[in-house]
Amino acid sequence: MRKAIGIAAVALAALLVSSAAYADKRPHEGKIIRIETVEKSADVGDQKVQNVERKMIVKGENGDEWTLFWDDTTKFKNNLAASELRQGDSIHFDYVEKNGKMWVTELRRTHKADRD
Repeated sequence: MRKAIGIAAVALAALLVSSAAYADKRPHEGKIIRIETVEKSADVGDQKVQNVERKMIVKGENGDEWTLFWDDTTKFKNNLAASELRQGDSIHFDYVEKNGKMWVTELRRTHKADRD
């Protein structure tokens, strides 16, 4: 009985590892649902500290949703500026996870949304 449980546990572990590897290999593509820029400031002693948080919500083809953050180190391909991105644009992106957030390292627009 213990041997059967051990074999089942090993098989389950192998299945979980392979599905996680598959998720990492899927292309990171989707359509921009929303773009937000939030400016934060705080008084620390005699100084005022300001921070700008820039993020977008992207929905993938399979219904996946990602909250992506970007900063000045993000590379925008094909002479694209972050200010040119709009809701409905399709993008392809690479990212790294830091502090529990997905930070875009590289982004390119694959399809420009129809503009009104």
